[in-house]
Amino acid sequence: MNKNVLKTIKVIIIVFIVATLIFSIVVSQDEHHLEKCHKDECIYCAIIHIAQNIMILSISVVIDIMLGILIYYFLSRLCKEKEFYEQFSLVFQKVQLNE
Repeated sequence: MNKNVLKTIKVIIIVFIVATLIFSIVVSQDEHHLEKCHKDECIYCAIIHIAQNIMILSISVVIDIMLGILIYYFLSRLCKEKEFYEQFSLVFQKVQLNE
C-alpha cells in the first residue's frame, strides 16, 4: 500500500507541474490586459506576472540543465585515466624473476 500511495503522490505532483506550466503558457500570452488595465491592485495583472515569472523560471531551469549536461559531457571526455593493475602474487613474482 505504501508504494501505491507514493506512486499516486508522484503522479499528482507531475500533473500539477504540467498543469501549472500549461496554465502559465496560456496566461502569460495575454499582454493586452496589461496594456489596458490601469488599476493598482488588479488580480488579473498579478496572475499574469506570476505566470510570466514561472515561464522565465522554467526556461532558465531547462537551459541550466542543458548547460550542466554539456559541461559534464565535455569534462568527462577531457581526461580519461588509464587504469592498470599490478599483481604482486607469488606466481607473478616468480615469473618476473625467471624473465
